[in-house]
Amino acid sequence: MKRFLAFVVLPALFLGACQLRKDDEGKDRAEIHALLVSYGSTLDARDFDGFAKLFAKNGVYVTGSGKGVSGKEAGETMRQVFAENALGFREPNFHVFLNEVVALDDIDHAHASSMSLYMVPGADNRPTPALMARYEDKLVREDGAWKFASRKVISLIPAPPKK
Repeated sequence: MKRFLAFVVLPALFLGACQLRKDDEGKDRAEIHALLVSYGSTLDARDFDGFAKLFAKNGVYVTGSGKGVSGKEAGETMRQVFAENALGFREPNFHVFLNEVVALDDIDHAHASSMSLYMVPGADNRPTPALMARYEDKLVREDGAWKFASRKVISLIPAPPKK
């Protein structure tokens, strides 16, 4: 009986679990894509509380300074950044995302990279790219939803200062 379990039942259960994971892959990828896009749409709408909710309980947001802040602090940090508007951007402004690559590590963990252009009104009110960034993400499923375990923002344009 033990051999039957070891050679027939356990492999069948393992293969079944693998199949269930494969069937959920498309759903997971769609949910992760929605999370990545929500990053921009919450900022564009100035929904800083919604922005903070994109991060896991222990999630960290790391910007060009290299300093990480918790998800809740990230919402407040971005509220301050937009209020100060140090670069003098006119509104409205929008994130446009591209080059998204997602890898599912296991049932509750993934990592991703993507890029964005931050568009502002330019001459004749035409959309003009103002900033470009790359994102390196570690993702976790928490309470049934995909969240940022960490999001690292790497400035491409303007280029970060040389050290």
